[in-house]
Amino acid sequence: MQRQRLHSSKRQAAQRLASGVLAVLCAFLAGAALALTSQEADQLLHRADEVKGVNPTEFSTLMGQLDEQSATFSPAQQQFLQYLKGWRSAYAGDYARAIPPLEQIVQESRDVTLRFRASATIANVQAVATHYDEAFAQLGRLQTLLPEVTDKDARQQGLLVIGYLYNQVGEYDLGLSYADRAAAEDSSVRAVCRSTQVRLEALYRSGRLQADMTQPFVNAIATCGEIGEVLWANLIRVYLARFYIDQGRNADAIKLLSSYYDETRATRYRRLIAEYDAWLARAYENQGQPATARQFALRVVADASSQNQYTEPMVNAYRLLYQLALEQSDIKSALAYHEQYAAADKGYLDDVSARQIAYERAKHEAAANRLQIDALNKQNEVLQLQQQLGKKAVETSRLYIALLIVMAVFIGLFAYRTKRSQLHFMKLSRVDGLTGIDNRPYFIVQAERALEASRKVEQEVCVILCDLDHFKSINDKYGHATGDQVLRQAVDACRNHLRASDLFGRIGGEEFCILLPGCSLADARQRCEQLRAAIATVTTDGDNPNSTVSASFGVAATASSGYELRQLLAHADAALYRAKYAGRNCVVLYDTMHAVVLSADASYAARHAAS
Repeated sequence: MQRQRLHSSKRQAAQRLASGVLAVLCAFLAGAALALTSQEADQLLHRADEVKGVNPTEFSTLMGQLDEQSATFSPAQQQFLQYLKGWRSAYAGDYARAIPPLEQIVQESRDVTLRFRASATIANVQAVATHYDEAFAQLGRLQTLLPEVTDKDARQQGLLVIGYLYNQVGEYDLGLSYADRAAAEDSSVRAVCRSTQVRLEALYRSGRLQADMTQPFVNAIATCGEIGEVLWANLIRVYLARFYIDQGRNADAIKLLSSYYDETRATRYRRLIAEYDAWLARAYENQGQPATARQFALRVVADASSQNQYTEPMVNAYRLLYQLALEQSDIKSALAYHEQYAAADKGYLDDVSARQIAYERAKHEAAANRLQIDALNKQNEVLQLQQQLGKKAVETSRLYIALLIVMAVFIGLFAYRTKRSQLHFMKLSRVDGLTGIDNRPYFIVQAERALEASRKVEQEVCVILCDLDHFKSINDKYGHATGDQVLRQAVDACRNHLRASDLFGRIGGEEFCILLPGCSLADARQRCEQLRAAIATVTTDGDNPNSTVSASFGVAATASSGYELRQLLAHADAALYRAKYAGRNCVVLYDTMHAVVLSADASYAARHAAS
């Protein structure tokens, strides 16, 4: 407590000093009504750059003064002011307005440091705005400019943005290396504060964060607070809170987040506020306080409604609201929240897939560009050799022929490698990276083609939706690595009961879809029972035969639902929801003549009759 009061008094003293300096500057500008000197303009620009992420009020005031005096600035000062304006728009979430001035700096500025900082900001903004192709294009630019940049603050900013981008695509070792590099190059308290956040994110998301490793991050939070880096301190707190929740320390997570909740909302940084609300909701729900959990989840949903993005906090909030409504037997609200959760979850998974594909595309394009540069260099070397050997006719002709052969081989090799890269990228765009079956976009395309072909020959088709029961609890209890292994084993178990003509795809986190051409509803029921029994052989713990996995199935057929894929999926989803509501680990058939028809094995029928 004494240390916290000391830190608080230091922050208050620093804020009073900054406010005093700002007041003097304001009085000077208002009284004198004269243009700033070049030195005064540099000082104001530097001060605005220092406080832009620390003191939003002072930053806004300084930007107003700079705008009024910008007509007297030098071209370099005007470009720096333009950079600050772009950063301000990005911080406020106005990404469309933030990018153009930053791009103009990258294209026109002669200052390599300013170009580097603008590129780093663009990469960060584009990643947050889910424009991943543009973000990873900037990644290559940052890595190219980095050797030319000597400014310590600019290098730190760039290294941390690169580390953040690598964390976003699961390259956690690279993310850690860039965070460590940023800390090694700059030992200042600000560098320690910021690099620790990127390091903690990489450790947590890669599953390598242990309980005995948290003290350095607690110290980093204190360090960030001492220098007024409120935003970075609260970003670190988010991952510590998530770690506490994973460890069952929900009270510690609530205490950590609640103590700085008002401070976080004062930053007006939407993504950070959504993280706080989502994880407070999760912690309160785990603590048996559903009413409080619901309040925080609704805040996430309300804040997210103004943004056309699917984020992890949104998915978690809708899932929690669905579970709470289900526990209160509010079926109507539960169904509505489940639909919103399903849409948000699929949108978020699509976003993750798009992020990974953009990263792979950027890697392949970079490799192709390097090959093209190598080819041009080889061609230049050939031309130089031709000029040097022009005086020796016989030797020149022989060398010319040899060089043409080498060039042809090199071009052939380049074409082969480019084609192989294209095929590899095409496969990535079709296959789910975890299970090896069709991903959602490719499955939908294939399913629509199969339905159209079956419609022409009047062949009956069935669609099965399969959802693993209590999959979240598997991830929470055994970890995401075990959860991924369960998904792979479940897919392998199902493959043994599918025909070559059947389509099999992953359309959600633990949700799969199967299309059976030439299959009646009765046959589909038998196939589902086979699949359900096969999945029941999967275990979360190889040494514990009781730790088995179960799945629920919803089935729809073209005989009652038609050949429209969207209608078939809607009816199958309704049947799947009925299966979940009826107790899970069962098969439900959809039939418009008899509403939703339940079908299950004898043990399930007995349980249902008893209830």
